[in-house]
This record gives sequence, C-alpha cells and structure tokens, in this order.
Amino acid sequence: MRDDESAAGDCHAAAIGFTQCLQMLADEAHKRALPRTHSALRRALRACQAEQDPRSLPLRPRVRRSLALH
Repeated sequence: MRDDESAAGDCHAAAIGFTQCLQMLADEAHKRALPRTHSALRRALRACQAEQDPRSLPLRPRVRRSLALH
C-alpha cells in the first residue's frame, strides 16, 4: 500500500512539472512570435490540465474546424 501511495505522489509531481514546462515553452513561443508553436503548446497544456482534473473538461466536446461538415 505504501508503494502505491508513493508512486501516485511521484506521478502527480511529474505531471505538475510537465505542465509547468509546457507553460514556460508556450510563453517563450509567444515572446518569439511563433503563433503555431504557441497554439500547439497551449492545446497540449489544456489536455494535460484536463487529465489532471477531470472536472475541468468541457460539457460539450469542441468541434475541430478541420473535421466540421458543411
């Protein structure tokens, strides 16, 4: 039981570190005027945050513009 608790804590700490790293990279991409990189990093950051807190998921999934039917 103790090992499971430790592994869960390590996993949570790693997830927090990963999201902080993504945030710093997104900020740097914004400063360097790299809009596509910034957008991709922000999407990855939102996905990571949603996995950390399932309650933060939107009620309706977003429709991807490239897949929308006209």
